[in-house]
Amino acid sequence: MARGGGPVNGSGVNVAGCAGCTGDCCRRYKVGVTAADVRRVAAGTALHPEEFVTLLEDDSGFRLRPDGPAFDLYLVRRPESGGCVFLMEIASGKARCGVYAHRPLVCSNFPTTLQRGAVAIRQETVCGPDSWNLAAMELTTYRRDLERNRAAWAEHRRLVRTWNAAVDTDQRERTARELYDVLLGPTGTGG
Repeated sequence: MARGGGPVNGSGVNVAGCAGCTGDCCRRYKVGVTAADVRRVAAGTALHPEEFVTLLEDDSGFRLRPDGPAFDLYLVRRPESGGCVFLMEIASGKARCGVYAHRPLVCSNFPTTLQRGAVAIRQETVCGPDSWNLAAMELTTYRRDLERNRAAWAEHRRLVRTWNAAVDTDQRERTARELYDVLLGPTGTGG
Protein backbone atom coordinates (compact mmCIF):
# COMPACT_ATOMS: atom_id res chain seq x y z
CA MET A 1 0.00 0.00 0.00
CA ALA A 2 1.11 3.54 -0.66
CA ARG A 3 1.48 6.02 2.15
CA GLY A 4 -1.90 7.37 1.05
CA GLY A 5 -3.44 3.94 1.57
CA GLY A 6 -4.19 3.02 -2.06
CA PRO A 7 -2.85 0.07 -4.03
CA VAL A 8 0.44 0.75 -5.79
CA ASN A 9 2.28 -0.42 -8.85
CA GLY A 10 5.99 -1.26 -9.00
CA SER A 11 6.88 2.44 -9.15
CA GLY A 12 5.00 3.23 -5.95
CA VAL A 13 2.22 5.21 -7.61
CA ASN A 14 -1.48 4.78 -7.02
CA VAL A 15 -3.35 2.59 -9.49
CA ALA A 16 -6.75 2.55 -7.78
CA GLY A 17 -8.31 4.26 -10.78
CA CYS A 18 -7.12 1.36 -12.95
CA ALA A 19 -8.37 -1.43 -10.66
CA GLY A 20 -11.51 -1.98 -12.73
CA CYS A 21 -9.83 -1.10 -16.02
CA THR A 22 -11.54 -2.10 -19.23
CA GLY A 23 -8.82 -0.49 -21.36
CA ASP A 24 -10.88 2.47 -22.56
CA CYS A 25 -7.90 4.84 -22.47
CA CYS A 26 -5.87 2.34 -24.52
CA ARG A 27 -8.67 2.17 -27.10
CA ARG A 28 -9.71 5.81 -27.37
CA TYR A 29 -6.47 7.79 -27.22
CA LYS A 30 -3.88 8.09 -29.95
CA VAL A 31 -0.73 7.47 -27.94
CA GLY A 32 2.06 9.75 -29.10
CA VAL A 33 5.47 8.52 -28.00
CA THR A 34 8.96 9.97 -27.77
CA ALA A 35 12.17 8.54 -29.17
CA ALA A 36 13.08 7.60 -25.57
CA ASP A 37 9.80 5.67 -25.26
CA VAL A 38 10.57 3.83 -28.49
CA ARG A 39 14.03 2.86 -27.23
CA ARG A 40 12.65 1.70 -23.86
CA VAL A 41 9.88 -0.43 -25.39
CA ALA A 42 12.25 -1.88 -28.00
CA ALA A 43 14.89 -2.75 -25.39
CA GLY A 44 12.33 -4.24 -23.01
CA THR A 45 10.50 -6.33 -25.58
CA ALA A 46 13.11 -7.09 -28.27
CA LEU A 47 10.62 -5.75 -30.83
CA HIS A 48 11.65 -3.42 -33.64
CA PRO A 49 9.69 -0.16 -33.72
CA GLU A 50 8.10 -1.25 -37.03
CA GLU A 51 6.15 -3.73 -34.92
CA PHE A 52 4.62 -1.22 -32.52
CA VAL A 53 5.04 2.32 -33.91
CA THR A 54 3.23 4.03 -36.75
CA LEU A 55 3.89 7.40 -38.30
CA LEU A 56 0.94 9.80 -38.36
CA GLU A 57 0.95 13.25 -39.91
CA ASP A 58 1.89 15.88 -37.38
CA ASP A 59 3.19 19.35 -38.24
CA SER A 60 5.99 19.18 -35.68
CA GLY A 61 7.32 15.74 -36.56
CA PHE A 62 9.88 13.96 -38.71
CA ARG A 63 9.93 14.42 -42.47
CA LEU A 64 10.90 11.54 -44.73
CA ARG A 65 11.61 13.74 -47.74
CA PRO A 66 12.70 17.35 -48.19
CA ASP A 67 9.71 19.69 -47.97
CA GLY A 68 7.47 16.67 -47.39
CA PRO A 69 4.80 16.23 -44.75
CA ALA A 70 5.87 15.76 -41.14
CA PHE A 71 5.04 12.67 -39.11
CA ASP A 72 5.34 11.78 -35.48
CA LEU A 73 5.47 8.51 -33.59
CA TYR A 74 2.34 6.83 -32.26
CA LEU A 75 1.66 3.38 -30.90
CA VAL A 76 0.00 1.07 -33.42
CA ARG A 77 -3.68 0.41 -32.86
CA ARG A 78 -5.21 -2.99 -33.54
CA PRO A 79 -7.86 -2.69 -36.25
CA GLU A 80 -10.18 -5.28 -34.70
CA SER A 81 -10.43 -3.61 -31.27
CA GLY A 82 -9.06 -0.11 -31.85
CA GLY A 83 -6.83 -0.76 -28.87
CA CYS A 84 -3.13 -0.19 -28.45
CA VAL A 85 -0.99 -2.96 -29.89
CA PHE A 86 0.10 -3.82 -26.33
CA LEU A 87 -3.38 -3.95 -24.76
CA MET A 88 -4.08 -7.44 -23.45
CA GLU A 89 -7.72 -8.43 -23.12
CA ILE A 90 -8.22 -10.58 -20.03
CA ALA A 91 -11.18 -12.38 -18.50
CA SER A 92 -14.42 -10.64 -17.54
CA GLY A 93 -14.02 -7.54 -19.73
CA LYS A 94 -10.83 -6.35 -18.07
CA ALA A 95 -7.68 -5.31 -19.93
CA ARG A 96 -4.08 -4.69 -18.99
CA CYS A 97 -0.89 -3.35 -20.57
CA GLY A 98 1.30 -6.09 -22.03
CA VAL A 99 4.46 -3.97 -21.70
CA TYR A 100 3.65 -2.41 -18.35
CA ALA A 101 7.25 -2.35 -17.08
CA HIS A 102 8.42 -0.72 -20.33
CA ARG A 103 5.37 1.39 -21.21
CA PRO A 104 5.72 4.93 -22.57
CA LEU A 105 5.97 7.71 -20.00
CA VAL A 106 2.66 9.21 -21.13
CA CYS A 107 1.04 5.92 -20.09
CA SER A 108 2.82 5.65 -16.76
CA ASN A 109 1.90 9.25 -15.96
CA PHE A 110 -1.77 8.77 -16.79
CA PRO A 111 -4.03 10.41 -15.61
CA THR A 112 -1.82 13.20 -14.30
CA THR A 113 -0.45 16.44 -15.65
CA LEU A 114 1.42 19.39 -14.20
CA GLN A 115 -0.69 22.48 -13.64
CA ARG A 116 1.25 25.51 -12.42
CA GLY A 117 3.92 23.16 -11.09
CA ALA A 118 1.52 20.94 -9.15
CA VAL A 119 0.47 17.39 -10.00
CA ALA A 120 -3.19 17.37 -11.04
CA ILE A 121 -5.68 14.91 -12.54
CA ARG A 122 -6.49 15.57 -16.18
CA GLN A 123 -10.10 16.59 -16.56
CA GLU A 124 -10.64 14.98 -19.96
CA THR A 125 -9.88 11.37 -19.00
CA VAL A 126 -12.22 8.73 -20.42
CA CYS A 127 -12.59 7.15 -17.00
CA GLY A 128 -13.45 10.54 -15.53
CA PRO A 129 -11.46 12.62 -13.05
CA ASP A 130 -13.48 11.21 -10.15
CA SER A 131 -11.85 7.78 -10.67
CA TRP A 132 -8.69 9.13 -9.07
CA ASN A 133 -7.79 10.44 -5.63
CA LEU A 134 -4.72 12.68 -5.44
CA ALA A 135 -4.54 12.17 -1.68
CA ALA A 136 -3.91 8.45 -2.21
CA MET A 137 -1.27 8.91 -4.94
CA GLU A 138 2.51 9.12 -4.69
CA LEU A 139 2.69 12.68 -6.01
CA THR A 140 6.48 12.84 -5.69
CA THR A 141 6.79 9.89 -8.09
CA TYR A 142 4.29 11.37 -10.52
CA ARG A 143 6.08 14.75 -10.43
CA ARG A 144 9.42 13.06 -11.10
CA ASP A 145 7.98 11.08 -14.01
CA LEU A 146 6.14 14.09 -15.45
CA GLU A 147 9.45 15.98 -15.42
CA ARG A 148 11.16 13.01 -17.09
CA ASN A 149 8.46 13.06 -19.74
CA ARG A 150 8.99 16.79 -20.28
CA ALA A 151 12.75 16.16 -20.74
CA ALA A 152 12.04 13.23 -23.09
CA TRP A 153 9.88 15.49 -25.27
CA ALA A 154 12.64 18.13 -25.33
CA GLU A 155 15.11 15.47 -26.51
CA HIS A 156 12.53 14.26 -29.03
CA ARG A 157 12.13 17.75 -30.50
CA ARG A 158 15.94 18.05 -30.81
CA LEU A 159 16.03 14.73 -32.68
CA VAL A 160 13.26 15.93 -35.00
CA ARG A 161 15.25 19.08 -35.83
CA THR A 162 18.48 17.11 -36.40
CA TRP A 163 16.72 14.48 -38.56
CA ASN A 164 14.86 17.06 -40.65
CA ALA A 165 18.06 19.10 -41.19
CA ALA A 166 19.81 15.94 -42.46
CA VAL A 167 16.90 15.15 -44.79
CA ASP A 168 17.06 18.70 -46.19
CA THR A 169 20.87 18.65 -46.53
CA ASP A 170 21.03 15.26 -48.27
CA GLN A 171 17.98 15.97 -50.43
CA ARG A 172 17.18 12.26 -50.22
CA GLU A 173 13.95 10.53 -49.27
CA ARG A 174 14.16 8.31 -46.20
CA THR A 175 12.10 5.33 -45.10
CA ALA A 176 10.33 4.80 -41.81
CA ARG A 177 12.77 1.92 -41.16
CA GLU A 178 15.72 4.31 -41.48
CA LEU A 179 14.10 6.68 -39.01
CA TYR A 180 13.43 3.89 -36.52
CA ASP A 181 17.00 2.62 -36.79
CA VAL A 182 18.36 6.12 -36.11
CA LEU A 183 16.07 6.45 -33.10
CA LEU A 184 17.34 3.15 -31.73
CA GLY A 185 20.97 4.24 -31.97
CA PRO A 186 24.09 3.31 -33.93
CA THR A 187 23.49 -0.44 -33.73
CA GLY A 188 19.78 -0.27 -34.43
CA THR A 189 19.10 -1.78 -31.01
CA GLY A 190 19.11 1.30 -28.85
CA GLY A 191 22.71 0.81 -27.74
